Amino acid sequence: MSHNQKVLTPMEDLFSHAGSTPSSPSSDTASPGVFKNRTASPALPGERTVPTDRASLQRQVSLFLAGAQRSGTERRTVASADLAREEGVTAETATQTLRFCCHLGLFTGERGKFVVTDTGWSIAQRWREDQTHARLQFQAQFLPHWSAVATWEALRDGPMPVDELARLLQHGLPGRPRRGVYLVDWLGLAMLVHRDRQGLVWPAPALRAAAGPEGVKGANPAPKLEQPEPEPELDTLMGMTNSQLRALSPERYRAVLDNLAQVLELTPA
Repeated sequence: MSHNQKVLTPMEDLFSHAGSTPSSPSSDTASPGVFKNRTASPALPGERTVPTDRASLQRQVSLFLAGAQRSGTERRTVASADLAREEGVTAETATQTLRFCCHLGLFTGERGKFVVTDTGWSIAQRWREDQTHARLQFQAQFLPHWSAVATWEALRDGPMPVDELARLLQHGLPGRPRRGVYLVDWLGLAMLVHRDRQGLVWPAPALRAAAGPEGVKGANPAPKLEQPEPEPELDTLMGMTNSQLRALSPERYRAVLDNLAQVLELTPA
């Protein structure tokens, strides 16, 4: 992989931002709840983690790909200091990025020494051939991550501004607010959320599907009478029922329509 190689296509780079100033590493005790139908296990499931705020999503993905390439099929140990010199970033930026990748099961290691996992290597190779497929593999790694559960809990009743969601995800963790924003960006890369033109973040269908019955609170069914029970409302637009759509304010309804138009633009014919 060349130093100046473009990592994200315009469609993939939906949530790219400029870098920020340094901040301290972050970890804490995670909430116990996870999706039942998770498809992968992170390397370090007992901690809450957020990405570095020192590099944009595009740069972080570039560091992941470069680190995976250095580790290779031989699973060589990668020193984050060496990776930093090769990629033109600080050692702390490279370390924090690969440390976050460890929590997604893409690398293993600590103390600035990392080795790509089988999954991380598979995604890195797939990225060169089919980025959509690679993003689906990222999605599988993110589903058991604490942030997917927390995001569903935050968005289950409707969208919210990206900055508000970022604050919720980063609550109680050290570091600058941009870390929470970049976590939302990673969730977007994994196709678990999408952002509309008004800056609202919506749960993607994959996040709803992962939540399953746990994402819906319902009362115990009443005894059946002679009349048939009414059929439940089906999702009609962006995962919202007719009654939910009617209850939206005019501003939110326009946001729904704009968001739908954006999704249609990104959907292959």
